[in-house]
Amino acid sequence: MQAGDIVVCTSKGLIGASIRWAQKRSGEKDWDKNHVAVLNEQVGNDWTVIQADAAGVTDNELLSTIAPGGSYSIINLPSTIDRGRFLTFLRTQVGSKYGYLSIVSCSFDMWLPDAICLRRADTWICSGLVAGALWFCGFPAAADWHDLYTVTPAEITAALSK
Repeated sequence: MQAGDIVVCTSKGLIGASIRWAQKRSGEKDWDKNHVAVLNEQVGNDWTVIQADAAGVTDNELLSTIAPGGSYSIINLPSTIDRGRFLTFLRTQVGSKYGYLSIVSCSFDMWLPDAICLRRADTWICSGLVAGALWFCGFPAAADWHDLYTVTPAEITAALSK
């Protein structure tokens, strides 16, 4: 494991279950993953992660705490991605607010595909943050995502697993 590697999580709780249900309903391959983060710095036997959650974009949560009651796995950052540039992009987003309107927009898109787009500037959801960093670094699959800011954890997992 090294800084820049991607963490995909399956957590317990209502929000995680809702995300998994929506991804499964949409027919996404890796629907059981409901959160995505990125390894930041090693702290003893643990790591801090960069992630977007209800507190906004943070870089101080420990890997061991981000999937309470659930599990996580690590996906190596593809070798075609400049790790330093990827991490720089993510670190510049720390302090941004959480994209609650993006979540609402994702919910509408389930029922009315691409009919309503709600978003506030300078906000992120977890998977949109990672998708943005991958796009910024030229990850080829990012060109196929229909809306960078509403990419799901399952879409990130599937793209990185190819």
